[in-house]
Amino acid sequence: MEKLGIVGGNLIFQIINFLILFGGLLLAWKPLVKALEARREKIAKGLEDARAAEDARANAEREAQKIIDQRRAEGAKMIDEARARGEEQGKAVLEAAQKDADDIRSRARREAEEERNALLGEVRTQVGQLALAAAERVIGQSLDEKKAAGIVADFFAKTPAGVKGLGSSVEVISALPLSDAEKSKIKDETGAKEVTYRVDPAILGGLVLRAGDKVVDASVRSNLQGLAAQVR
Repeated sequence: MEKLGIVGGNLIFQIINFLILFGGLLLAWKPLVKALEARREKIAKGLEDARAAEDARANAEREAQKIIDQRRAEGAKMIDEARARGEEQGKAVLEAAQKDADDIRSRARREAEEERNALLGEVRTQVGQLALAAAERVIGQSLDEKKAAGIVADFFAKTPAGVKGLGSSVEVISALPLSDAEKSKIKDETGAKEVTYRVDPAILGGLVLRAGDKVVDASVRSNLQGLAAQVR
């Protein structure tokens, strides 16, 4: 043994040390294996948790994008609705302004027509007086005032023949405003249910009656035009 370099005391000591070391390894092996297994499981669980966290993050991003898209669509819809409401309100304002302008123009026309008719009513009286004076001057004698007034009334308000049954709705055009009595007489003579009156000094005298496409023109202007045509 000594020739081989092995000393008995040392060998025993080494064997004892080996046995102690081997026993220590045996004692530590199971805890070490258990610790390694626990470490492996912990790492595996960490990887699984990381994958779950990644999936959760991806899901959260998808949900967030979905919400963003939804809010974007809702915002666009709200903008479109607001624009539509704005256009409707703007249109309503324009229509109201147009209606107000039309009402103002209509009212102005009515007021102007009423003022013109009032002036023409005064002119009618003056025309009657002038016609009476001219007639008296021609015949060299005074005329009965009532008869003269009747002549003037016929000149401006005499209902032409052939208007009975002209229509249920008749428009009467006169050169000067008619009195209430003259209007009532015209309505009775036409037999119309509804009669509207309009003043047009251009016809000079007489009346023009319209009912739909039917026209009875007994105006002085029409008579003068007829005379002018015969002269030519």
